[in-house]
Amino acid sequence: MIAQTWVRTALRKSARLLFGCVVIACLSAGGWVASAQQVQPASTSAPVEAGTLAAVRSAVAAYFGIPLERVSSATNLIDDLKADPADAIEVVALICERLKVERPRRIDWDRITVDAIVEYVDDELASRSRGGPPPQPAGDELVHVQKIMFATDRAPTGDSDLETMFSGARARGGDVTYGTGEVTIPVAVHVRGKEERPWLRRNEDPRKHVVLRAINVLSFGEFAAELKSMATESGGDALLFIHGFNVTFAKAARRTAQIAYDLEYRGVPIMYSWPSDGSLIRYLSDREDVEWSVPHIERFLRDLATAGEVRRLHLIAHSMGNQGLLRALHALAMRRPAGAPPLFENVILAAPDFDSEVFTEQLAPAITSLSRRWTLYASDKDAALDASSVMSARRLGLPLALAAGVDTIDASGIDVTPWSVPEFHSYYSSKRRVLADLVAVLQGIAPFNRNLTRSGTDAAAFWRLSPD
Repeated sequence: MIAQTWVRTALRKSARLLFGCVVIACLSAGGWVASAQQVQPASTSAPVEAGTLAAVRSAVAAYFGIPLERVSSATNLIDDLKADPADAIEVVALICERLKVERPRRIDWDRITVDAIVEYVDDELASRSRGGPPPQPAGDELVHVQKIMFATDRAPTGDSDLETMFSGARARGGDVTYGTGEVTIPVAVHVRGKEERPWLRRNEDPRKHVVLRAINVLSFGEFAAELKSMATESGGDALLFIHGFNVTFAKAARRTAQIAYDLEYRGVPIMYSWPSDGSLIRYLSDREDVEWSVPHIERFLRDLATAGEVRRLHLIAHSMGNQGLLRALHALAMRRPAGAPPLFENVILAAPDFDSEVFTEQLAPAITSLSRRWTLYASDKDAALDASSVMSARRLGLPLALAAGVDTIDASGIDVTPWSVPEFHSYYSSKRRVLADLVAVLQGIAPFNRNLTRSGTDAAAFWRLSPD
Protein backbone atom coordinates (compact mmCIF):
# COMPACT_ATOMS: atom_id res chain seq x y z
CA MET A 1 0.00 0.00 0.00
CA ILE A 2 2.81 2.41 0.92
CA ALA A 3 4.65 1.56 -2.29
CA GLN A 4 1.51 2.11 -4.36
CA THR A 5 0.88 5.46 -2.70
CA TRP A 6 4.49 6.49 -3.35
CA VAL A 7 4.24 5.50 -7.01
CA ARG A 8 0.97 7.42 -7.48
CA THR A 9 2.46 10.48 -5.81
CA ALA A 10 5.60 10.29 -7.95
CA LEU A 11 3.58 9.92 -11.12
CA ARG A 12 1.36 12.88 -10.20
CA LYS A 13 4.42 15.05 -9.49
CA SER A 14 6.01 14.02 -12.76
CA ALA A 15 2.79 14.80 -14.63
CA ARG A 16 2.64 18.25 -13.06
CA LEU A 17 6.27 18.94 -13.98
CA LEU A 18 5.63 17.83 -17.55
CA PHE A 19 2.42 19.87 -17.54
CA GLY A 20 4.31 23.05 -16.64
CA CYS A 21 7.01 22.43 -19.23
CA VAL A 22 4.46 21.74 -21.97
CA VAL A 23 2.49 24.90 -21.20
CA ILE A 24 5.60 27.07 -21.27
CA ALA A 25 6.93 25.43 -24.42
CA CYS A 26 3.62 25.69 -26.28
CA LEU A 27 3.07 29.29 -25.35
CA SER A 28 6.60 30.25 -26.31
CA ALA A 29 6.37 28.42 -29.63
CA GLY A 30 3.04 30.04 -30.41
CA GLY A 31 4.28 33.48 -29.50
CA TRP A 32 1.59 33.69 -26.82
CA VAL A 33 3.28 35.60 -23.99
CA ALA A 34 1.06 36.29 -20.98
CA SER A 35 1.72 39.96 -20.42
CA ALA A 36 -0.64 42.89 -20.68
CA GLN A 37 1.55 44.61 -23.23
CA GLN A 38 1.83 41.68 -25.67
CA VAL A 39 -1.53 39.91 -25.45
CA GLN A 40 -4.10 40.80 -28.09
CA PRO A 41 -7.83 40.15 -27.85
CA ALA A 42 -8.68 36.66 -29.08
CA SER A 43 -11.38 37.93 -31.42
CA THR A 44 -8.89 39.91 -33.51
CA SER A 45 -6.03 37.45 -33.88
CA ALA A 46 -6.41 33.92 -35.25
CA PRO A 47 -2.82 32.92 -34.32
CA VAL A 48 -3.54 33.78 -30.69
CA GLU A 49 -6.59 31.53 -30.73
CA ALA A 50 -4.59 28.74 -32.36
CA GLY A 51 -1.80 29.16 -29.81
CA THR A 52 -4.24 29.05 -26.91
CA LEU A 53 -5.95 25.93 -28.19
CA ALA A 54 -2.65 24.16 -28.81
CA ALA A 55 -1.40 25.08 -25.35
CA VAL A 56 -4.56 23.95 -23.53
CA ARG A 57 -4.77 20.68 -25.50
CA SER A 58 -1.13 19.87 -24.75
CA ALA A 59 -1.47 20.84 -21.11
CA VAL A 60 -4.54 18.65 -20.60
CA ALA A 61 -2.87 15.71 -22.33
CA ALA A 62 0.27 16.13 -20.21
CA TYR A 63 -1.66 16.47 -16.94
CA PHE A 64 -3.73 13.33 -17.48
CA GLY A 65 -0.92 11.39 -19.16
CA ILE A 66 -2.79 10.65 -22.39
CA PRO A 67 -1.83 10.99 -26.10
CA LEU A 68 -2.37 14.43 -27.56
CA GLU A 69 -4.61 13.05 -30.30
CA ARG A 70 -7.16 12.05 -27.67
CA VAL A 71 -7.70 15.71 -26.80
CA SER A 72 -9.69 17.91 -29.18
CA SER A 73 -11.38 21.26 -28.76
CA ALA A 74 -14.64 19.43 -27.97
CA THR A 75 -13.13 17.11 -25.33
CA ASN A 76 -15.04 17.22 -22.04
CA LEU A 77 -12.65 16.58 -19.14
CA ILE A 78 -15.24 14.78 -17.02
CA ASP A 79 -17.45 13.04 -19.60
CA ASP A 80 -14.76 12.08 -22.13
CA LEU A 81 -11.63 11.72 -20.00
CA LYS A 82 -13.50 10.43 -16.92
CA ALA A 83 -11.56 12.91 -14.81
CA ASP A 84 -12.34 13.38 -11.16
CA PRO A 85 -13.91 16.84 -10.63
CA ALA A 86 -11.14 17.70 -8.17
CA ASP A 87 -8.58 17.01 -10.93
CA ALA A 88 -10.66 19.03 -13.40
CA ILE A 89 -10.63 21.96 -10.96
CA GLU A 90 -6.88 21.59 -10.50
CA VAL A 91 -6.00 21.48 -14.20
CA VAL A 92 -8.08 24.60 -14.86
CA ALA A 93 -6.42 26.31 -11.88
CA LEU A 94 -2.94 25.34 -13.07
CA ILE A 95 -3.60 26.60 -16.60
CA CYS A 96 -4.83 29.91 -15.20
CA GLU A 97 -1.87 30.13 -12.82
CA ARG A 98 0.67 29.52 -15.60
CA LEU A 99 -0.97 32.08 -17.83
CA LYS A 100 -1.49 34.60 -15.01
CA VAL A 101 -5.24 34.99 -15.38
CA GLU A 102 -7.87 34.93 -12.65
CA ARG A 103 -9.39 31.53 -11.99
CA PRO A 104 -13.12 31.20 -12.70
CA ARG A 105 -15.29 31.79 -9.63
CA ARG A 106 -17.81 29.21 -10.75
CA ILE A 107 -17.52 26.32 -13.19
CA ASP A 108 -20.28 24.97 -15.42
CA TRP A 109 -19.72 21.23 -14.98
CA ASP A 110 -21.78 20.41 -18.06
CA ARG A 111 -19.36 22.44 -20.19
CA ILE A 112 -15.87 21.86 -18.83
CA THR A 113 -14.42 21.31 -22.27
CA VAL A 114 -11.13 22.29 -23.87
CA ASP A 115 -12.78 24.97 -26.00
CA ALA A 116 -14.57 26.39 -22.93
CA ILE A 117 -11.21 26.72 -21.14
CA VAL A 118 -9.70 28.37 -24.23
CA GLU A 119 -12.64 30.77 -24.48
CA TYR A 120 -12.37 31.70 -20.80
CA VAL A 121 -8.59 32.26 -20.94
CA ASP A 122 -8.79 34.34 -24.12
CA ASP A 123 -11.58 36.47 -22.66
CA GLU A 124 -9.55 37.09 -19.49
CA LEU A 125 -6.45 38.00 -21.47
CA ALA A 126 -8.41 40.30 -23.76
CA SER A 127 -10.00 41.98 -20.75
CA ARG A 128 -6.59 42.44 -19.14
CA SER A 129 -5.14 43.95 -22.31
CA ARG A 130 -7.78 46.65 -22.05
CA GLY A 131 -7.49 47.18 -18.33
CA GLY A 132 -3.77 47.10 -17.54
CA PRO A 133 -1.54 44.58 -15.78
CA PRO A 134 -2.91 42.07 -13.25
CA PRO A 135 -2.87 43.03 -9.57
CA GLN A 136 0.14 41.91 -7.55
CA PRO A 137 0.19 40.81 -3.90
CA ALA A 138 0.35 43.88 -1.67
CA GLY A 139 3.95 44.94 -1.20
CA ASP A 140 5.62 41.55 -1.62
CA GLU A 141 5.21 38.87 -4.27
CA LEU A 142 6.15 36.24 -1.68
CA VAL A 143 3.30 37.24 0.64
CA HIS A 144 -0.42 37.01 -0.04
CA VAL A 145 -2.69 39.26 2.04
CA GLN A 146 -5.98 37.51 2.79
CA LYS A 147 -8.73 39.84 3.95
CA ILE A 148 -11.44 38.46 6.23
CA MET A 149 -14.50 39.83 8.01
CA PHE A 150 -15.48 38.95 11.57
CA ALA A 151 -18.08 39.15 14.29
CA THR A 152 -17.35 38.19 17.89
CA ASP A 153 -19.05 38.22 21.26
CA ARG A 154 -15.72 38.00 23.08
CA ALA A 155 -14.90 40.77 25.52
CA PRO A 156 -12.42 43.34 24.12
CA THR A 157 -9.34 43.75 26.31
CA GLY A 158 -8.28 47.22 25.16
CA ASP A 159 -4.87 45.83 24.20
CA SER A 160 -3.25 46.99 20.99
CA ASP A 161 -1.55 43.60 20.65
CA LEU A 162 -3.49 41.72 17.96
CA GLU A 163 -3.02 38.39 19.73
CA THR A 164 -4.77 39.62 22.88
CA MET A 165 -7.15 42.28 21.51
CA PHE A 166 -10.07 39.96 22.39
CA SER A 167 -10.10 37.70 25.43
CA GLY A 168 -11.77 34.38 26.24
CA ALA A 169 -14.32 36.17 28.42
CA ARG A 170 -17.92 36.87 27.40
CA ALA A 171 -18.71 40.37 26.18
CA ARG A 172 -20.80 42.31 28.68
CA GLY A 173 -24.47 42.14 27.77
CA GLY A 174 -23.70 39.89 24.81
CA ASP A 175 -22.48 42.82 22.73
CA VAL A 176 -21.14 41.76 19.34
CA THR A 177 -18.08 43.47 17.87
CA TYR A 178 -17.70 43.63 14.09
CA GLY A 179 -14.72 44.28 11.87
CA THR A 180 -12.24 43.19 9.23
CA GLY A 181 -8.83 41.60 9.47
CA GLU A 182 -5.78 40.94 7.32
CA VAL A 183 -3.76 37.73 7.47
CA THR A 184 -0.60 37.13 5.45
CA ILE A 185 0.10 33.79 3.78
CA PRO A 186 3.74 32.90 2.92
CA VAL A 187 3.21 32.01 -0.74
CA ALA A 188 6.68 30.57 -1.41
CA VAL A 189 6.72 28.12 1.51
CA HIS A 190 3.06 27.55 2.35
CA VAL A 191 1.91 23.93 2.28
CA ARG A 192 -1.77 23.47 1.54
CA GLY A 193 -3.56 22.49 4.73
CA LYS A 194 -0.84 23.81 7.05
CA GLU A 195 -0.74 26.91 9.22
CA GLU A 196 2.95 27.77 9.34
CA ARG A 197 3.86 29.24 12.74
CA PRO A 198 7.18 29.98 14.51
CA TRP A 199 8.17 28.39 17.81
CA LEU A 200 8.41 31.88 19.32
CA ARG A 201 6.07 34.66 18.28
CA ARG A 202 8.87 37.22 18.19
CA ASN A 203 10.28 35.22 15.28
CA GLU A 204 7.20 35.76 13.11
CA ASP A 205 8.13 36.39 9.49
CA PRO A 206 5.36 36.98 6.90
CA ARG A 207 7.52 35.25 4.28
CA LYS A 208 7.69 32.11 6.41
CA HIS A 209 4.59 32.15 8.62
CA VAL A 210 0.85 32.77 8.60
CA VAL A 211 0.60 36.10 10.42
CA LEU A 212 -2.33 38.16 11.68
CA ARG A 213 -1.21 41.62 10.66
CA ALA A 214 -4.27 43.87 11.12
CA ILE A 215 -7.63 44.07 12.91
CA ASN A 216 -10.04 46.92 12.16
CA VAL A 217 -13.08 47.28 14.43
CA LEU A 218 -16.19 48.65 12.68
CA SER A 219 -19.66 49.70 13.65
CA PHE A 220 -22.43 47.41 12.41
CA GLY A 221 -23.31 49.97 9.73
CA GLU A 222 -19.71 50.12 8.54
CA PHE A 223 -19.53 46.32 8.62
CA ALA A 224 -22.70 46.02 6.52
CA ALA A 225 -21.33 48.52 3.97
CA GLU A 226 -18.02 46.64 3.74
CA LEU A 227 -19.85 43.34 3.34
CA LYS A 228 -21.92 44.84 0.55
CA SER A 229 -18.81 46.06 -1.24
CA MET A 230 -16.86 42.80 -0.88
CA ALA A 231 -19.85 40.61 -1.77
CA THR A 232 -20.55 42.65 -4.88
CA GLU A 233 -16.93 42.29 -6.02
CA SER A 234 -16.96 38.52 -5.36
CA GLY A 235 -20.15 37.79 -7.24
CA GLY A 236 -22.34 37.35 -4.17
CA ASP A 237 -20.55 34.43 -2.46
CA ALA A 238 -19.71 34.39 1.26
CA LEU A 239 -18.35 31.69 3.58
CA LEU A 240 -18.95 31.86 7.35
CA PHE A 241 -16.57 29.82 9.54
CA ILE A 242 -17.24 29.04 13.23
CA HIS A 243 -14.23 27.63 15.10
CA GLY A 244 -14.12 24.96 17.77
CA PHE A 245 -12.80 24.39 21.30
CA ASN A 246 -9.45 25.75 22.53
CA VAL A 247 -9.18 28.52 19.93
CA THR A 248 -8.23 32.14 20.55
CA PHE A 249 -9.54 35.01 18.45
CA ALA A 250 -6.18 35.43 16.68
CA LYS A 251 -5.91 31.71 15.95
CA ALA A 252 -9.47 31.68 14.57
CA ALA A 253 -8.60 34.60 12.27
CA ARG A 254 -5.51 32.82 10.94
CA ARG A 255 -7.47 29.59 10.42
CA THR A 256 -10.24 31.40 8.56
CA ALA A 257 -7.73 33.01 6.22
CA GLN A 258 -5.82 29.75 5.70
CA ILE A 259 -9.02 27.88 4.81
CA ALA A 260 -10.09 30.59 2.37
CA TYR A 261 -6.64 30.61 0.74
CA ASP A 262 -6.31 26.83 0.54
CA LEU A 263 -9.82 26.44 -0.85
CA GLU A 264 -8.93 29.14 -3.39
CA TYR A 265 -12.18 30.72 -2.30
CA ARG A 266 -13.11 33.84 -4.26
CA GLY A 267 -16.02 34.93 -2.10
CA VAL A 268 -16.03 36.80 1.23
CA PRO A 269 -14.43 34.84 4.13
CA ILE A 270 -16.17 35.61 7.42
CA MET A 271 -15.63 34.19 10.89
CA TYR A 272 -17.75 34.18 14.01
CA SER A 273 -15.53 33.91 17.07
CA TRP A 274 -17.25 32.88 20.30
CA PRO A 275 -15.43 33.25 23.67
CA SER A 276 -13.34 30.08 23.81
CA ASP A 277 -10.71 30.28 26.55
CA GLY A 278 -8.04 28.87 24.25
CA SER A 279 -6.97 26.32 26.85
CA LEU A 280 -6.98 22.51 26.72
CA ILE A 281 -8.12 22.28 30.35
CA ARG A 282 -11.16 24.54 29.81
CA TYR A 283 -13.30 22.13 27.80
CA LEU A 284 -16.40 22.35 30.00
CA SER A 285 -16.11 26.12 30.24
CA ASP A 286 -15.92 26.39 26.45
CA ARG A 287 -18.99 24.18 26.14
CA GLU A 288 -20.98 26.59 28.26
CA ASP A 289 -19.58 29.62 26.45
CA VAL A 290 -20.63 28.37 23.01
CA GLU A 291 -24.12 27.67 24.37
CA TRP A 292 -24.23 31.25 25.67
CA SER A 293 -23.31 32.47 22.17
CA VAL A 294 -26.23 30.74 20.43
CA PRO A 295 -28.62 33.73 20.28
CA HIS A 296 -25.81 35.99 19.03
CA ILE A 297 -24.87 33.50 16.32
CA GLU A 298 -28.52 33.21 15.31
CA ARG A 299 -28.85 36.97 14.98
CA PHE A 300 -25.68 37.15 12.90
CA LEU A 301 -26.93 34.37 10.61
CA ARG A 302 -30.16 36.32 10.06
CA ASP A 303 -28.18 39.46 9.26
CA LEU A 304 -26.04 37.62 6.70
CA ALA A 305 -28.95 35.71 5.17
CA THR A 306 -30.92 38.91 4.60
CA ALA A 307 -28.00 40.87 3.15
CA GLY A 308 -29.18 41.31 -0.42
CA GLU A 309 -25.69 41.30 -1.92
CA VAL A 310 -24.91 37.85 -0.42
CA ARG A 311 -26.68 35.53 -2.81
CA ARG A 312 -24.88 32.30 -1.86
CA LEU A 313 -23.98 31.89 1.81
CA HIS A 314 -21.97 28.83 2.86
CA LEU A 315 -21.61 27.83 6.53
CA ILE A 316 -18.85 25.65 7.98
CA ALA A 317 -18.38 24.84 11.65
CA HIS A 318 -15.63 22.79 13.26
CA SER A 319 -15.81 20.66 16.38
CA MET A 320 -17.53 22.46 19.27
CA GLY A 321 -18.47 25.31 16.94
CA ASN A 322 -21.16 22.97 15.65
CA GLN A 323 -22.97 23.28 18.98
CA GLY A 324 -23.32 26.99 18.42
CA LEU A 325 -24.23 26.65 14.74
CA LEU A 326 -26.75 23.80 15.05
CA ARG A 327 -28.54 25.31 18.05
CA ALA A 328 -28.68 28.67 16.26
CA LEU A 329 -30.06 27.05 13.11
CA HIS A 330 -32.70 25.27 15.16
CA ALA A 331 -33.80 28.55 16.75
CA LEU A 332 -33.84 30.13 13.29
CA ALA A 333 -35.91 27.27 11.86
CA MET A 334 -38.51 27.60 14.61
CA ARG A 335 -39.20 31.17 13.46
CA ARG A 336 -39.45 30.29 9.76
CA PRO A 337 -42.81 29.63 8.06
CA ALA A 338 -43.33 26.16 6.65
CA GLY A 339 -42.27 25.84 3.03
CA ALA A 340 -39.98 28.88 3.09
CA PRO A 341 -37.08 28.66 0.59
CA PRO A 342 -33.57 27.73 1.83
CA LEU A 343 -31.48 30.53 3.33
CA PHE A 344 -28.08 28.92 2.75
CA GLU A 345 -26.24 27.24 -0.10
CA ASN A 346 -24.21 24.80 2.04
CA VAL A 347 -23.98 23.80 5.69
CA ILE A 348 -20.77 21.85 6.35
CA LEU A 349 -20.31 20.08 9.69
CA ALA A 350 -16.60 19.31 10.13
CA ALA A 351 -15.73 16.78 12.87
CA PRO A 352 -18.76 17.99 14.87
CA ASP A 353 -18.55 17.75 18.66
CA PHE A 354 -22.31 17.37 19.08
CA ASP A 355 -24.65 14.68 20.39
CA SER A 356 -25.16 12.30 17.48
CA GLU A 357 -28.66 11.16 18.37
CA VAL A 358 -29.89 14.64 19.21
CA PHE A 359 -28.88 15.71 15.71
CA THR A 360 -30.24 12.76 13.75
CA GLU A 361 -33.47 12.28 15.70
CA GLN A 362 -34.41 15.81 16.80
CA LEU A 363 -32.58 18.60 14.99
CA ALA A 364 -32.00 17.35 11.44
CA PRO A 365 -35.70 16.90 10.59
CA ALA A 366 -36.34 20.49 11.69
CA ILE A 367 -33.38 22.30 10.16
CA THR A 368 -32.25 20.60 6.92
CA SER A 369 -34.72 22.69 4.91
CA LEU A 370 -32.64 25.78 5.77
CA SER A 371 -29.89 24.83 3.30
CA ARG A 372 -29.76 23.44 -0.22
CA ARG A 373 -27.04 20.96 0.77
CA TRP A 374 -25.74 19.51 4.02
CA THR A 375 -22.37 17.78 4.34
CA LEU A 376 -21.05 15.99 7.43
CA TYR A 377 -17.41 14.85 7.78
CA ALA A 378 -16.64 12.08 10.28
CA SER A 379 -13.61 9.89 11.03
CA ASP A 380 -12.90 6.93 13.30
CA LYS A 381 -9.37 8.29 13.78
CA ASP A 382 -10.66 11.38 15.61
CA ALA A 383 -9.17 10.81 19.06
CA ALA A 384 -10.47 14.16 20.33
CA LEU A 385 -14.08 13.14 19.75
CA ASP A 386 -13.38 9.71 21.22
CA ALA A 387 -12.26 11.45 24.39
CA SER A 388 -15.31 13.72 24.34
CA SER A 389 -17.58 10.68 24.02
CA VAL A 390 -16.18 9.29 27.27
CA MET A 391 -17.64 12.29 29.13
CA SER A 392 -20.87 12.55 27.13
CA ALA A 393 -22.99 10.85 24.46
CA ARG A 394 -21.46 9.59 21.22
CA ARG A 395 -20.36 12.53 19.08
CA LEU A 396 -21.70 13.35 15.64
CA GLY A 397 -18.22 13.45 14.11
CA LEU A 398 -17.58 9.75 14.75
CA PRO A 399 -18.72 7.23 12.12
CA LEU A 400 -21.46 7.13 11.23
CA ALA A 401 -24.52 9.25 11.85
CA LEU A 402 -27.03 9.22 9.01
CA ALA A 403 -29.86 11.67 8.55
CA ALA A 404 -32.18 12.34 5.63
CA GLY A 405 -30.98 15.27 3.54
CA VAL A 406 -27.40 15.11 4.89
CA ASP A 407 -24.44 13.81 2.86
CA THR A 408 -22.39 11.91 5.42
CA ILE A 409 -18.73 11.56 4.40
CA ASP A 410 -16.59 8.92 6.14
CA ALA A 411 -13.02 10.28 6.13
CA SER A 412 -11.61 7.36 8.12
CA GLY A 413 -9.51 6.34 5.13
CA ILE A 414 -7.42 9.50 5.39
CA ASP A 415 -4.12 8.75 7.13
CA VAL A 416 -3.40 10.96 10.13
CA THR A 417 -0.60 11.14 12.68
CA PRO A 418 -2.01 9.60 15.89
CA TRP A 419 -0.35 12.18 18.16
CA SER A 420 -1.15 15.23 16.04
CA VAL A 421 -4.40 16.98 16.99
CA PRO A 422 -4.33 19.19 13.84
CA GLU A 423 -4.40 16.01 11.78
CA PHE A 424 -6.78 13.70 13.61
CA HIS A 425 -9.29 16.39 14.64
CA SER A 426 -8.68 19.22 12.16
CA TYR A 427 -8.33 17.00 9.09
CA TYR A 428 -10.97 19.08 7.32
CA SER A 429 -8.44 21.92 6.98
CA SER A 430 -5.11 20.08 7.15
CA LYS A 431 -5.48 17.12 4.77
CA ARG A 432 -5.37 17.88 1.07
CA ARG A 433 -7.82 15.18 0.03
CA VAL A 434 -10.49 16.61 2.35
CA LEU A 435 -9.73 20.15 1.19
CA ALA A 436 -10.18 19.02 -2.41
CA ASP A 437 -13.56 17.54 -1.52
CA LEU A 438 -14.55 20.77 0.25
CA VAL A 439 -13.69 22.70 -2.91
CA ALA A 440 -16.03 20.41 -4.83
CA VAL A 441 -18.79 20.89 -2.25
CA LEU A 442 -18.54 24.67 -2.56
CA GLN A 443 -18.58 24.30 -6.35
CA GLY A 444 -21.94 22.52 -6.05
CA ILE A 445 -20.73 19.08 -7.16
CA ALA A 446 -22.88 16.18 -5.92
CA PRO A 447 -21.18 13.32 -4.00
CA PHE A 448 -21.52 10.84 -6.87
CA ASN A 449 -19.31 13.14 -8.99
CA ARG A 450 -16.58 13.64 -6.34
CA ASN A 451 -14.56 10.40 -6.47
CA LEU A 452 -16.33 9.09 -3.37
CA THR A 453 -17.39 5.49 -2.79
CA ARG A 454 -21.06 4.97 -2.00
CA SER A 455 -21.65 2.54 0.88
CA GLY A 456 -24.54 1.27 2.94
CA THR A 457 -28.06 0.51 1.84
CA ASP A 458 -30.41 2.68 -0.20
CA ALA A 459 -32.22 3.60 3.01
CA ALA A 460 -28.97 4.33 4.89
CA ALA A 461 -26.33 5.38 2.40
CA PHE A 462 -23.11 7.28 3.10
CA TRP A 463 -19.91 8.10 1.21
CA ARG A 464 -16.33 7.02 1.80
CA LEU A 465 -13.52 9.49 1.16
CA SER A 466 -10.58 7.58 -0.25
CA PRO A 467 -6.95 8.68 0.26
CA ASP A 468 -5.07 10.55 -2.49
